[in-house]
Amino acid sequence: MRLARLLATLGFVWTFWSSSLNGVAAELWVEDIHTKVLRDARPSDHAPRECHLEAARNEYESAQLVVKSPTPVKEVTVKVSELLHENEKDRISEDHIRVRFIGYIHLDKNTPDSELVRVATAPCDVPDPLLEDSTIALAADQAQPVWITVFVPKDAKPGTYRGTVTVSLDGEETKLPITLKVFSFVLPAERHLFVTNWFNLGNIARAHRVELYSDAFWLILERYARNMAEHRQNVVLTPWSLIESARQQDGSLSFDYSRFDRFVETFLRAGVSDGIEISHLGYPEGGWGGRVVLSKLRAKDVKTGSSVTLGYSEGLKPFLENLEHHLEEKGWLSKAMIHVSDEPAIMNVDSWREASALVRQAAPRIRRIDAIETTDFEGCLEIWVPKLSQYDAWRETFEKHRNSAELWYYICCHPFGNVYPNRFLDFPGTSVRVLHWINYRYDLKGYLHWGWNFWGENPFGVPRENLPPGDTHIVYPGRDGPLDSVRWEIQRESLEDFEYLYLLQNKIEQIRKHFGAAAQAIDPRQRPLELARRVVPDLVSVTRESSLIWQTRHLIAEEIEALDRPPVGLLMTQPSEGTILIHGPINLEIRGVVETGTEVLVNGNPVSVRPDGWFGCRAVPRGENGEVRVEFRKDHHTKTMTRYFTIRRS
Repeated sequence: MRLARLLATLGFVWTFWSSSLNGVAAELWVEDIHTKVLRDARPSDHAPRECHLEAARNEYESAQLVVKSPTPVKEVTVKVSELLHENEKDRISEDHIRVRFIGYIHLDKNTPDSELVRVATAPCDVPDPLLEDSTIALAADQAQPVWITVFVPKDAKPGTYRGTVTVSLDGEETKLPITLKVFSFVLPAERHLFVTNWFNLGNIARAHRVELYSDAFWLILERYARNMAEHRQNVVLTPWSLIESARQQDGSLSFDYSRFDRFVETFLRAGVSDGIEISHLGYPEGGWGGRVVLSKLRAKDVKTGSSVTLGYSEGLKPFLENLEHHLEEKGWLSKAMIHVSDEPAIMNVDSWREASALVRQAAPRIRRIDAIETTDFEGCLEIWVPKLSQYDAWRETFEKHRNSAELWYYICCHPFGNVYPNRFLDFPGTSVRVLHWINYRYDLKGYLHWGWNFWGENPFGVPRENLPPGDTHIVYPGRDGPLDSVRWEIQRESLEDFEYLYLLQNKIEQIRKHFGAAAQAIDPRQRPLELARRVVPDLVSVTRESSLIWQTRHLIAEEIEALDRPPVGLLMTQPSEGTILIHGPINLEIRGVVETGTEVLVNGNPVSVRPDGWFGCRAVPRGENGEVRVEFRKDHHTKTMTRYFTIRRS
């Protein structure tokens, strides 16, 4: 009941209206953004009568409306007014609000072995691309979802904003209210998680009918780069083939970085600025699992004008030495990382290690990164990127290397099935929303996916036969740049959730430093982890419940704001919230630190506070929910924190 009341307050439930259209009732409702609205969708009976959003400053937040008519409609338009603050002075202008109709992709097949999590059974149409058309025609009895995105400027005034959504069906209008609660805190502009989606330059050029590396191409590429940055991608896969090599008459090599530099600078300028991910130097001979070899370097022979192919010693080695020097000169060396060969496995890890050692010999200051399919990389790889399912299966081994390697994770056409999340078209939106909760939960520093725009001849057509639907791309080509998708928007929501957790951790760390020695026992990561575990208890029981994600995100925001309110103090339990406690007796410790003069009560009982602000006691959880209630009181201010545990008697 507590969860239901909270969600009703937030507005994360269906909303239904009736509108007259030539004497026939049309339907308009608000839908949870994680719900993939199929063509035959119908509204439920719930009616809170408004679209409600919550966001920090400097954050994007989305809503989803659905319109349906029993008769055809030639022209549907949707507009959102400016949002006016409760003080009737401050506002969020229409320039910060986007309205887009959602298009559909036809599926001939489903993701393998995923009956329990898929949202539709093929053949079917599933919603995904966000179209750039300002109006759309509506067939009879077909649901049409609409995606609304609001960006909250970092200088927006906290509080509640109100506006109106106007839906016009062939000129007849229906209006519904929209409210936005803006939190007091600002989402960091800095990214605290590495994110890369590999992309295909040729596909961009072909889709927009421009010559590769022409001025028109660079203009289009910059729009794609800005889209990545707006969705919090901060690492760019950079082809080393952009560097042109030449063999001079004396046999030495020279290198032209003009195209490479322009590429990197385009992305840095757009905001994809935390990682330069240099593409793979080697490959497995004969296909996946074959012996790993380093590529030959192609260079133009100045004397003959022909192209020559050079082995490692005369080609790739001096190339890498020069590349490292160039990156240092440009101030990019600390951002750089380089691939050896993709997905080395137990069958070819020995040859991969040999190739990696040669890369290290030539460029010892460029960190190596690879998506990996086994665990034998000690001393040969700085950034380990295991597949999500393999990280879970081999976690004990991976965790042993945390002190010497940085751990990321990746997903691709695997894992599929009903357990692990992925971003396939026929998976629920929550399967995308949880991706970066996983990063925080397991302290994985980055995320990688191979398919940002590897669409086929028809990006909007039936997905590629040999891969799960949606694996190849998460954006679509528009008239003058990329089109977003529902999945790409939800992935940004997930990255913003990660920043909420990071912000909570960082704020706890700041207060901990303020209190000094008395607060040294406080772990700044414990409380965000407790909240993240509500969504990701472990990798085989990641939630698919949208309501739980919304509730947890709301609680994180509340706790960030509460830390700034008096009385100032920190609290932690040992063991962590959510732990199963066994009678015989229960051993639960409460400890924390508060500012001088603060009264502390645990389950209503006063607790002694030392002069330096530290307090500690034992407690027994109460009630059906196993609650421990801690109160800080000072100068007519009260702050209450509740932690929940499961009690087991046998």
